[in-house]
Amino acid sequence: MSEPARGGIAGGLPAGPWQMLWRRMKRNRLALAAFGVVVLIAVLALGAEVVAPYGYQDQFRGGEQQAPNSTKLTRRPGDEAPAERYFLLGTDANARDVFSRIVYGARVSLAVGLLATLVSLAIGLVVGLLSGFYGGWIDACLMRFTDTVFAFPSVLLAVAITATVDKPSLEVVFLALGLVGWTGIARVVRSQVLTIKTQDFVVASRALGARGFHVLVRQIMPNCWGPVIVVTTLAIGGNILGEAGLSFLGLGVQEPYPSWGGMLADAQERYKDAWWLGVFPGLMIVVTVLAFNLFGDGLRDALDPRHTRK
Repeated sequence: MSEPARGGIAGGLPAGPWQMLWRRMKRNRLALAAFGVVVLIAVLALGAEVVAPYGYQDQFRGGEQQAPNSTKLTRRPGDEAPAERYFLLGTDANARDVFSRIVYGARVSLAVGLLATLVSLAIGLVVGLLSGFYGGWIDACLMRFTDTVFAFPSVLLAVAITATVDKPSLEVVFLALGLVGWTGIARVVRSQVLTIKTQDFVVASRALGARGFHVLVRQIMPNCWGPVIVVTTLAIGGNILGEAGLSFLGLGVQEPYPSWGGMLADAQERYKDAWWLGVFPGLMIVVTVLAFNLFGDGLRDALDPRHTRK
């Protein structure tokens, strides 16, 4: 039996798009490493109750502001007697374990990043599809509205939205970030639609009597997903950074639930005598955002080989 052709699978069938994507991704070790970091952070967030040694609001009397890798005899409220406890990344001024709060904070960051991106994706997809497909005055109105939203600094606009609410919450944060972050997605979708709607299979479908909405949903939208997935992946990292910024300003997730940005805000007055309070949450923000950006960059190269660097 002859070997299957190069680039195909067993039986001589050509490789599908997902198999080709995986083959190109395997060549980009940096993107694969970034994807591994994303998966690891997701596991930490989902399994916070198992991974974190203590609760995010557990306070240990006698263990205030302990340095990393320290062991201290402490007492929790309700304990009959003090016990010796180990703190991997130290404790804060309220005697709470920093490592546990970072692990629970990953849940906030990923939840906001994903939910805000889904809101942006829904708005950007609708605006981009309608603008690119129908053109004319619809395109002009939607794109001028998109340009107007894009002209405002996204962080300031998100701050203005969250400031209108009496008590900021997780829901308010991801809605605010989602409502200001859709413009880039809309532009990418519109450019794809403008290219795809002139191709032969779309023209043939319309010539056979297919209605505009059917062509838009069944023919054009599925062919836009490649670039949209890339932009969406990059947007997750931006929204995580945006949530950290809002929490740092006191407009994000409120105490006692931990947020990496909120932990940085608490640490700004203690950076001299308790450096670990700001260093570790800051590193988690940097690593997470960088991992999403590198993974999105690798997806872009894999989905469009013309962008692959030499």
